[in-house]
Amino acid sequence: MTSSEGGETVLLVGEGNFSFSAALSRIVATETDDITRGVDDITRGRGLRITATCLQTREEALRQHGSAHNIHTITHSGGEVLFEVDCTRLSECLCLRGRQFDRVIFNFPHCGRKSGVMKNRLLLKLFFLSCVGVLKEEGEVLVSLCNGQGGTPADRPMREWHNSWQVVAMAAEAGLILNEVRPFDGEKPEGYQSTGYRSQDKCFHAEQGVTHVFSRSVACSAPQRKDMKQHTPGGHTLTYRIPVELSHYIHRGFLTSGSNHPVRLVQDFLVQALEREWPVSMVTEPLPLLIHSSPQRLNACCPEIQDTHTHCYWLHPPHTHTHTPQTHTPGVGEGEVSVCEGVGVIEGEEGVGVGGYVLRPSLLPQMEILREEIEEREEVLHGVSGLVFQRVHISPWSPPAFHQLLLWGAWPKASQSIPDLGRSLERLLSPYGLSLTEEQGSLWLAAEPMGRLGRLWADDLTDDVSVCLNLDLLASLVYSLPDWRLLWSPDPRFLNHFLLCPLPEQPFRPISLFPQSFVYDISFWVGPDWQEAGFHALVREASREMVENVTLIDTYTPDTQPDTTHTSYCYRLTYRSHTHALSHTHALKLHTHLQSLLSTRMHLTVR
Repeated sequence: MTSSEGGETVLLVGEGNFSFSAALSRIVATETDDITRGVDDITRGRGLRITATCLQTREEALRQHGSAHNIHTITHSGGEVLFEVDCTRLSECLCLRGRQFDRVIFNFPHCGRKSGVMKNRLLLKLFFLSCVGVLKEEGEVLVSLCNGQGGTPADRPMREWHNSWQVVAMAAEAGLILNEVRPFDGEKPEGYQSTGYRSQDKCFHAEQGVTHVFSRSVACSAPQRKDMKQHTPGGHTLTYRIPVELSHYIHRGFLTSGSNHPVRLVQDFLVQALEREWPVSMVTEPLPLLIHSSPQRLNACCPEIQDTHTHCYWLHPPHTHTHTPQTHTPGVGEGEVSVCEGVGVIEGEEGVGVGGYVLRPSLLPQMEILREEIEEREEVLHGVSGLVFQRVHISPWSPPAFHQLLLWGAWPKASQSIPDLGRSLERLLSPYGLSLTEEQGSLWLAAEPMGRLGRLWADDLTDDVSVCLNLDLLASLVYSLPDWRLLWSPDPRFLNHFLLCPLPEQPFRPISLFPQSFVYDISFWVGPDWQEAGFHALVREASREMVENVTLIDTYTPDTQPDTTHTSYCYRLTYRSHTHALSHTHALKLHTHLQSLLSTRMHLTVR
């Protein structure tokens, strides 16, 4: 039975006296418009098709007070009542086989009698695993619990985690995320009487109950290697491979014309606001991702990068740049230069000091080229934006890839113009918590908890003013995002929010409420070739970017071998996702995969 054939379909499980199903049936039958917001959310108006079920036999169900009348109400209004339906085995039920529902509702689940939190937690887990088999792709699961049972901040007061039913974690086991919570009293239809408390004909304490609304999480795909090609001014083609932990960030098109992605919206918001005081001209031609440079040159033009040797994605160049067929990598055609994926600093015959290929860590190295191509006009801010890459350690506000906005221009008395430009940006962004500070000849834009989001500086020799901004962190700040990784979410519900609410004044409404975190420690022995940046890159790959923080908590060198080059490191990893359903089972699987890669990929001995 599909929605087009008979309206939305709702499956109710674990019904006691069927009073909730009967009350919904009366609403549908009378087609009344005078209903509470909560019930309207469940029924979505008219055309609801109700299937009410219970675990008991028909004879056992009829013994409950009022059940016979309620069953008659349901069936008389066009609904159906099914008995002996186990909510933990819905797919095995013959009467439900092949059917899918828009909503599955479970009010006040309980194992019966004086069962503890562990048994009821297991009941929830098995129910969620079962109901996804009869739930439509965009369907919802509604679970109402007594106040305090769910273990979320929606409970007043909130119980200790170990003493709750952990409803979010149990739903995550089935790939479901919590989208909404609301008071059960707000959706309780007239005539509903809860029953079945401790397997008796008594009511649950539903007065302060909480309804939890779940939906499917998008699938979390494994990172895939991506091969790239780039044409050079000399007519050759560079072929290279993106490091696998960055594959998720390539070809996303956030800054394309007409995009409603928050990164693009924030860029437009900034540029349009600045244009009221400062003429701005944006460069629209795409810039190459791969540039030829050296750590020394990058250090000179990108002082915000602490160490370009290790904090940039260097790619190992070919052994020769003569473009003869015998020097080509197999599969690379005539006129192409192969560039292989590298780890860490460039090595080989070109050397670190001479130069090599690097995924651009900033747009600043390409600014000189743009200067030559643009007809210079004084008192005009030229702007360009694009994706940049930095090999940063995993921490809550350190993205390895982000969109950068670069503005520059020739300005008389540039050193005096920079404070004015800084104050313009501060006035624009101070409502979101941004402040302006001066340090080492530059003005810095910063906000908590992100830290620095941009830099302004002047070159007195050339009368240039320059502004460099991290659009990803600015978007997270302006739209009150709890995590920058949300910007890269493949969930269409994320972008749909910005179709309806494109202005920065409208905060983002999370698509996953109260995501759980899981903490695991990992220890291993390292040798003289140990590179911590490589470890963080491997964590990103193995965890599918679901580790939000990595902290070194212990270092150990055996006292019996003081001269040894081997050391043991212990790191603490915090797994959490604001976009995907992350359960204890899934987090442990990811952590086990990481341990395996440490052994096979980095050849480390895991303790």
